[in-house]
Amino acid sequence: MPGFDKAAATYDRSRHALIPDYDDLYGAAVQALELDQVQGARVLDLGAGTGGFSQEVVNAHPDCKVELSDLSVPMLDEARARFGADPRFSFRELDIVTGEFGIGWDRVISSFVIHHLPHEAKREVFANVCAALNPGGTFVNIDQVQACSQAVQDIHMRVWRKDALAAGALEQDLEDGVARMEAMDINADLDDQVLWLQRAGFGQVDVVYRNYFWAVFVARKAS
Repeated sequence: MPGFDKAAATYDRSRHALIPDYDDLYGAAVQALELDQVQGARVLDLGAGTGGFSQEVVNAHPDCKVELSDLSVPMLDEARARFGADPRFSFRELDIVTGEFGIGWDRVISSFVIHHLPHEAKREVFANVCAALNPGGTFVNIDQVQACSQAVQDIHMRVWRKDALAAGALEQDLEDGVARMEAMDINADLDDQVLWLQRAGFGQVDVVYRNYFWAVFVARKAS
């Protein structure tokens, strides 16, 4: 997506400021992966961007092998620079809607990507993730959700702006972030996404964290 190609160089700094509860959000996601149950887990990061989620996963579980996939070459270039020659990381240019995920993954992760897709494409991605996972595998998705009404959505936006500024975001960060939201976001209701994950074939689906208009979805494939 061109908007993210342009933002690649400043993405990490602005992302931490624009997500005031970043540590809690990603901490809940990493914990939900339960990677202490799998030795040397193979992890696929869909729409990995500059590698923030992958970094959190490997910081907590150093024996993981993570493949970072993204359609944006500038984002992947930032990720390559971040991880250097570390053999635990590999990189692949991938369109998550039309591309092949492969099979044999112990875990699949994604953060703030799938909400950009039309709802039908979201459902297709969920089904493809389920097919790509090993039996007993887990999909953890950090993503945006639509509030129950526009009035509540407006409240979330006001509180988010206040907290983001307090966390160090610049006014320009907020303007750029809102512009990307308006141009590219197709948020879905939380309950709808839980239902779509269940219909995709996951045996257990849960939401382990929610704040403002983002949430952590955990979907486990039956053993």
